[in-house]
Amino acid sequence: MNVRRINIYYILTTIYIIASIVLGVILNNGLVIFLGWNILLATIVYLLSEAYVYLYKKKTKKLYLAFVLIIYVLFFPNTLYVLTDYIHLENYNFFTNYPNVYEMIIKDWVVFMQITIGALYAAKLGIASIKKLETYILKYKIQYKILVLSSLFLLSSLGIFIGRFLRFNSWQILDIFSIISGVFTHLGFALLFILIFFILHWVSYFVFSHEDKISL
Repeated sequence: MNVRRINIYYILTTIYIIASIVLGVILNNGLVIFLGWNILLATIVYLLSEAYVYLYKKKTKKLYLAFVLIIYVLFFPNTLYVLTDYIHLENYNFFTNYPNVYEMIIKDWVVFMQITIGALYAAKLGIASIKKLETYILKYKIQYKILVLSSLFLLSSLGIFIGRFLRFNSWQILDIFSIISGVFTHLGFALLFILIFFILHWVSYFVFSHEDKISL
């Protein structure tokens, strides 16, 4: 077990949360403070992957492993979800008269920095959690591995849509009828949004997995 690598994620999460609180107070900006909460949820995904590996090595019953895996899938959308926080930049002034006159407001760029760090780090946490689980779950031929990852990414993209637009959290999955109704009410947009984030999931996987191709 690589203790150094495990610890660094939790350390970085703590630093990010503290930085979000401090910057949020200084800037009097609730959004920046809330970014810390989003990163905490993304870190839980990595924590769940570690819990699965720990229980697997302890030869825990498959029922318990399956339960952890289900919770992991439910929480996984919290990683790439942070990318949607970029929509909040519409509340900031980056230019007066596009494309010639740009504003020089440093606090707006501080918010941009915090969102960007959070989005990249959350995506990294998600992919790192997958890489941790691959040795124990994705031990199949390449086509099955692609199928499993694609299924996870589709479910995650759906979860991001549900979280961003229907305002449901991972632990509200039991309110299934409201979720289904909300998705079908905006079905056309939902399908295209899911496709966009499905692509973003795969791009994030190849960017952060440290591999040129999916290993056999």
